[in-house]
Amino acid sequence: MSIEEIPQGADVEVIPNKNEKKAKELIKKLGLKQIKGFSRVTFKQRGNLIYAIDSPEVYRSAAGTYVVFGEAKVDDMNQRIAEAQQAQQAQQAQQEALKKAASSAAAGAGAGAEGDEKSAEAINADMSKLALDAEAGNKAEEEEDEQIDESEFDPKDISLIVEQTHVSRAKAVKALKKHDGDMVNALMELS
Repeated sequence: MSIEEIPQGADVEVIPNKNEKKAKELIKKLGLKQIKGFSRVTFKQRGNLIYAIDSPEVYRSAAGTYVVFGEAKVDDMNQRIAEAQQAQQAQQAQQEALKKAASSAAAGAGAGAEGDEKSAEAINADMSKLALDAEAGNKAEEEEDEQIDESEFDPKDISLIVEQTHVSRAKAVKALKKHDGDMVNALMELS
C-alpha cells in the first residue's frame, strides 16, 4: 500500500527497519535530543546540487551537531532556476498581452496602459472598469463638446488633472467645480 492510498486522518505507524532502529538507539545513548518542527532539511553541494529531506527526524547534540533521518531526494537547483525563469517569462508575456488589450480598449476612453507593478487581476478589473467608463464616456463626450469656463481655476491645476487622469480638460474643470477647486478630491473622482 503506497502513501497515496492511505486515507487522511488515519492512524499509521511507520515501522523502521533494523538498521534505523539500531542507529536511533545509538543516538539516544550518545545523548542526542530529538527536535520537532522541521518540515524540510536541505543540503547544498557544489554545482547547485541540493539534497532535500521532507518530513525529517532531526536530532541535536549539546555541541550543536545535527543528525537527520529521512529519505533524501536530489534537487537540481539549475533546473529549478530555469523553471522559475520560464514561469516568470510566461507571466510577463501574459501581463504584456493584458496591457495591450487594456490600452486598445482604453484608447476610446482616454486611459493608457498601467505600470508593470499591476497584477493580472488588477488589469482585468481595470479593463472591466474601462468598458463601463467607455459607455458612460460616449454620452459624456457629447456633452463635453460645449465650452466650459476655465477662468476661475489655475491652468496648471487643470493640466495636472488632465495629465494624471487622462481625461479631457472639460471633464477636469467640471470635477474641480464640483469639488470647489479641491484638486485632491477632483483627482480621486476622476481616477
